[in-house]
Amino acid sequence: MDGSRIILAAHRGDRKCFPENTMPAFESALRFGVDMIETDVHMTSDGHLVLIHDRSLVRTTGANGFTDQTSLDEIRTLDAGSWFSPDFINTPVPTVEEFISLVKNSDMLVNWELKDFPHEVGDDFAFLCADRLIDTIRKHSFEERSMINSFSDRVLEYVYGKYGSAFPIHGQGIYGCQRTKDTATVKQEELYSWCCLYPNEKGLSPLDFPENFEYCKKHGILPCVCVPDHMDTYKKYVELGCRMFTSNDIYEADRILKELGLRLS
Repeated sequence: MDGSRIILAAHRGDRKCFPENTMPAFESALRFGVDMIETDVHMTSDGHLVLIHDRSLVRTTGANGFTDQTSLDEIRTLDAGSWFSPDFINTPVPTVEEFISLVKNSDMLVNWELKDFPHEVGDDFAFLCADRLIDTIRKHSFEERSMINSFSDRVLEYVYGKYGSAFPIHGQGIYGCQRTKDTATVKQEELYSWCCLYPNEKGLSPLDFPENFEYCKKHGILPCVCVPDHMDTYKKYVELGCRMFTSNDIYEADRILKELGLRLS
């Protein structure tokens, strides 16, 4: 994760072929051989860590309510697969512990995105979620393979202040591509070691803000993107200095990067 090679990350696992953020999606990404899996962490009402993108349970489980107001036992009864396909009916929402058990004997890197935001759940809950994730990572000696990510600069500042340089800090947006949920007192150039660049307006792309790639490079921040997996756009991002592609189609991304000579067969 030092930028010496371009990383291919599976966005929520192999979400092209399997329901996102489920064990089948993670297992497929692991089998395929991506460098990293990106996943989303929430804490349940009784303090357990689960992998699901939204705070709301509706989109991927059909249930009403929020992760932070639901117990682990209740969440584990939900069906997180049939929205994607009837083939995955009754696929459960996984825990962080289950995920680590899957990948710990591989060389898989993990981009942990903290999705409990202070403006939604309060500082104490959001910071406790971060602490419990890091405690779990350390319990499994997983530090060197973990990156901490959030759309909340406030959460990232908390992690940075408490844990220092123990983990690469992955932020979201720089100036023209600002997409954070809140602000921090520490400047982004000090806080971030990686940054995913986004457009700030509909109809635009990170390519419309090349100055942000230059800004990242100037301040030692490694730029990355999550964009459609097309050869022409990948070429342009590589030229701008992108060091990680977080992909929704790992098969096409892998093919493109191999054709560009940036990924081994």
